[in-house]
Amino acid sequence: MVKRGFTLAELLITIVILAVLTAIALPQFQKTGDKANKDQAIADLRRIQTAEKIYFLKNGVYIYCDNKSDFQNILGVELSPVKYYYVVDEISATSFNAYACNNASGYQIRINQKGEFAEGYGLYIL
Repeated sequence: MVKRGFTLAELLITIVILAVLTAIALPQFQKTGDKANKDQAIADLRRIQTAEKIYFLKNGVYIYCDNKSDFQNILGVELSPVKYYYVVDEISATSFNAYACNNASGYQIRINQKGEFAEGYGLYIL
């Protein structure tokens, strides 16, 4: 009589191979999600920059914003639900900086009134 099925050793080898493949693939999936959030934060910053310019043309000043309701009610910008905190700060008569700060990692993206970007850690102290 012939027995059919897998041995314990074959099952363990299969499980180990699947675990190794998962360990390799999982960080790549996370990087893809982080990049998508970063790209969305950059798009939000561009919209904030445009809205600040329009506000400046109408009122002659740039405005400080540090919460989603300010961005929506004052500037008319609907921010995306990504893992970033947004603030417009360092305002002068002719300039401003808008920041997107990742709450989890501390990574920050900055745009100024000219549309120039900077990225990294420690650009803005919350």
